Amino acid sequence: MNISQGFACFASALLEGQEGIFFSFREGEKERWVFGIGKKISADFSTGPFPFFSLTSFLGDKKSFWHFPEWYSDEECGKLLEKNFPQVLQNYDFSWPLDLTACSNETEKSFCSQIKSVQSASEQGDIWVLNLAHELSEELSDEKLLLSLYHSFLELKKNHCGGVVWTVEQKMCSMSPEVFLTQKGNILSTFPIKGTGDREYLEQNEKEISELAMVTDLLRNDLGQIAKKVWVENERVLVDRKSHWDAHSEIYARLPQNNISWEQFEMLLPAGSISGAPKKRVVEKILELENFDRDFYTGTFGVRFSPEESIFNILIRTLFAQDGKWRFPVGAGITYESDAVAEWQETLQKAEILRECTRT
Repeated sequence: MNISQGFACFASALLEGQEGIFFSFREGEKERWVFGIGKKISADFSTGPFPFFSLTSFLGDKKSFWHFPEWYSDEECGKLLEKNFPQVLQNYDFSWPLDLTACSNETEKSFCSQIKSVQSASEQGDIWVLNLAHELSEELSDEKLLLSLYHSFLELKKNHCGGVVWTVEQKMCSMSPEVFLTQKGNILSTFPIKGTGDREYLEQNEKEISELAMVTDLLRNDLGQIAKKVWVENERVLVDRKSHWDAHSEIYARLPQNNISWEQFEMLLPAGSISGAPKKRVVEKILELENFDRDFYTGTFGVRFSPEESIFNILIRTLFAQDGKWRFPVGAGITYESDAVAEWQETLQKAEILRECTRT
């Protein structure tokens, strides 16, 4: 059973009125998925009960750890009964506005003005790189559209680390390409993404190359706070996302023990790739400039299978449903060398995933 079929079973349970969370990972031909449904209970980050799903906000000040009584995974396909999910969801067709810019809380002019403020701080040596975001939002006719959206996304077979949260407290679907942290015993790994465009652009653009180098150094230092040893396996890897390319590095760390604690995990927040460097000053500047509350956008979402195994994403390319509206924030890494208009266009390019998933 593949990811799409697993999600079909999960969504069928939701359409019958249950709460649940689905998490999936795909890298090339490698894929993994898990979901939980039923009456959830709170878990403790270090003691469980395991497995549980983890959700943290951008600043790490909001967090939820949920364990579900019914747990299914790609390794337990025999327990599942497939239902006619794709046909059911034809009742939830959707399309996105032709002009996504009209849905933004910023204009090109206002966003570029914010970029100039970042560059001014950079010129003074205050900031090296800052991830600046704005928010697309509009009325949402039915929250079940999130289920249809994610099913369409899975059928595109893109590499991703994401899923769907469907609880009383939170409804969202994350099509994130970015793995924040994996844990296997005492080995941690992180894969920060910096740079979006075509391959030739990413190979040659000095701004994109230096931006990833700065964020890699930041995350290496962050991991150094909790690990005995940290090393960079690959400084820059270009990845084909079908509609665009992006670049990431591969960083590893060895913990002194086999179980990462909440206190250790919290020390890594906010994630360096979606805040910037130096982190403390950058976060202050983000809160000063952005005219919306990130909340769980650029937070983390993942699964702790056991004290020795975990995986978490970065909540980018994520659609949130709240108060009768959908929210889809988008951002870009800003440095002194940034072209303001090009950065604005890059944020809108990231929102094109919504059109790619539109059912026709």
